[in-house]
Amino acid sequence: MKEWFSSKELLSIAGMPSTIQGVNRKARSENWIARKKTGVRGKALEYHINSLPLSVKKALYLEEESATYVVSPIDPLQLWMTAFEQLSVDEKSIVISWLMRNGIKDFISFINKHKKDS
Repeated sequence: MKEWFSSKELLSIAGMPSTIQGVNRKARSENWIARKKTGVRGKALEYHINSLPLSVKKALYLEEESATYVVSPIDPLQLWMTAFEQLSVDEKSIVISWLMRNGIKDFISFINKHKKDS
């Protein structure tokens, strides 16, 4: 679920101000958690969902649930690194030992064998 929203995305949602300046003013006065929006010139900010008023959160959750998501392909290396980092120290040691002993070719054969079995 999306956690950061720009002022523009918050315009007129559930009683929010209808101008970017108005949203930013409200955010400052209510001390919302903010960060600089990446990839944008200037002082564009994004606000964390936990800072927003409850009515705005509810409206955004409803909007999020009905949205259509496009899942981008996962980079295999990134997937491997993420999975490996979630292993315990002992599990990592076992995987590394197995790979060092058997090599990546055997590992791929092992995966393919189990893929056919399931």
